[in-house]
Amino acid sequence: MTKVLIVDDIEGVRRMLTYALEDDYTILEACNGLEAVEVAERDQPNVILMDLDMPVMDGVEASRLIKSNPRLTHIKILAVSGQNNSEKSRLIVDSCDDFIEKPYEIPDLVNAVRRLAGV
Repeated sequence: MTKVLIVDDIEGVRRMLTYALEDDYTILEACNGLEAVEVAERDQPNVILMDLDMPVMDGVEASRLIKSNPRLTHIKILAVSGQNNSEKSRLIVDSCDDFIEKPYEIPDLVNAVRRLAGV
């Protein structure tokens, strides 16, 4: 089954996204960017939902680390944030495969995951 890693420092957000995706995907979780890198290396998810604004290590740095690791470059990263458009463009080109802006609708996020997962 396709694995999705949900990375957000807010437990309620992780829970909500898990509920929205758990019927179709195996869900992994991380509460910051450092943990996301560790889970990505260990469990090799197909898609990562990466919040960009987190403590310990933000999602931008975590995405760059993941994409710079030859063993992990195949992982699709969906950036999730309220960043402005110039930041959005830079992130997609730099280290993420797609971007969804907060606030988002759950069906839009599920469809973005489905596109990235190739399902």
